[in-house]
Amino acid sequence: MLAKMSFPDDETLAEKMALMNPWWAAGYVPAGMLKKFRRRDHATLARHMDGPDALALLGARRVGKATMLRQLAADLVESGTDTQRLLFLSLEALGIDPNAENLRRALEAYARNVLGESVYGLRKRVYAILDEAHLIKGWQAVVGHFYDRACPVKFVVSASSAAGTLHGTSGPPAGRMRHQTLFAASFAEFLAFKSPGIADAVGRAGSAMRSGLIASAGERDALPFCESAGRAALCLAMHRDTITAGLAEYMRRGGYPMPAACDSPAKWSEEIGMYIDLSLHKDAARSSRVRNSALLGLMFRDFAQRSPCVINAAGTSREIGLGRDAVVAYCDALERAFLVSFAEFYAPRSPTRRRRGKKVYVNDVGIRNAVVSPLASGVLVTDHAEAGRMAETVAADHTRRLWHTLEPASAPAMPYYWHSRGRGGAEVDLVMTLRQRPIPVGIRYRQRVDESDLEGLSRFSAKFDPPLSIAVSRNDLRLAMDGTAAVVPLWLYLLMC
Repeated sequence: MLAKMSFPDDETLAEKMALMNPWWAAGYVPAGMLKKFRRRDHATLARHMDGPDALALLGARRVGKATMLRQLAADLVESGTDTQRLLFLSLEALGIDPNAENLRRALEAYARNVLGESVYGLRKRVYAILDEAHLIKGWQAVVGHFYDRACPVKFVVSASSAAGTLHGTSGPPAGRMRHQTLFAASFAEFLAFKSPGIADAVGRAGSAMRSGLIASAGERDALPFCESAGRAALCLAMHRDTITAGLAEYMRRGGYPMPAACDSPAKWSEEIGMYIDLSLHKDAARSSRVRNSALLGLMFRDFAQRSPCVINAAGTSREIGLGRDAVVAYCDALERAFLVSFAEFYAPRSPTRRRRGKKVYVNDVGIRNAVVSPLASGVLVTDHAEAGRMAETVAADHTRRLWHTLEPASAPAMPYYWHSRGRGGAEVDLVMTLRQRPIPVGIRYRQRVDESDLEGLSRFSAKFDPPLSIAVSRNDLRLAMDGTAAVVPLWLYLLMC
């Protein structure tokens, strides 16, 4: 058994903290710790920095959480916050055991030695930024401890695992922790990073299409959405080559920051492989219900090879040799580590949804591709079936983001899926709801979408009477199904989020 690390004396602790917080001495956040490009989530978090609630930024490892936290710190400094009252803390970097007691002692030592105050008698607000808080056992209790005593400490935490963060039992009072999940960059963010000159035009086009979709849902008419997509396509016509080239790259590499910037396919594969291993063995495997990390990795790679696909616990249990309860636990661990997501069957009644298998998606298409074909980032995909699976993976991720943007209070973790009963049943890949009405989305990633390709949408419409249906194509843009469906190219559809 490893011996516990001793808690350092105040002088040693202050020196280590000063290295993590160079703005104490410099008066500003060094440029080398920042990146000019800012994700869309940054603005949402920044709006809540002055509020009383603790903030939790969740997301997969190396998705950009630490960068965003430092950008938020820079915002505080620029707005006039005393740099001494801005604490960035990683217990692992301090060389002490990451547990609740040491976190509490570290905060007390910071206030005593840096501010010359007691943490329980602070004269002004302190911002405590805890990086990778999920590694600190019981950190929620520490946050709750300071909230219970009305200490003016604004906690901002990041975590690479939702376990114990979304589901902790001893933390701030109910409603006092605001969660935000940071996913890999969306296609619009990817374009803005790669081609900053078109970012504004892309943003305006996406906003206009969202408005068109809301209008169509309200009017029960596909025309407003289809027309908004047509206008967006015209406005972006001069950038079309840049956007379509960007889509081809995005569908191969995904939205993780470092791999997206790699020129070498081998380097890209190495970076993504490292992300996968760290996420599997340091985040997902931390679950107390995961007994065999090798089988956990086998399950993830099996999911990636088949993703997107419908699975059930019994079938997966037989395939990888795990008990059914263990399969459920391992799926939960992979989901909480932000590696995969599961979509339920669409049905008005919850019992019907629970009886059907779930559809599994790898969250980032680049990670999926790295498992399927390690050097896929440098290859033009010509296999139509494989291109279709990549398109559905990207579309599912962006439909989730779109749904959360339009109706954040009602959107679940993933859009639903649906298929009709019987042999040769037709399928709808994605279903979201707006104004409590279903919006089916079929991924038909081909140059020309024929009426026969819309059988799933047609059967869904006959059964559930949605306000409109959407078919996502490669290049086709038009009304279909007697004006009840909008056929929209993937590159346009993705720009809505």
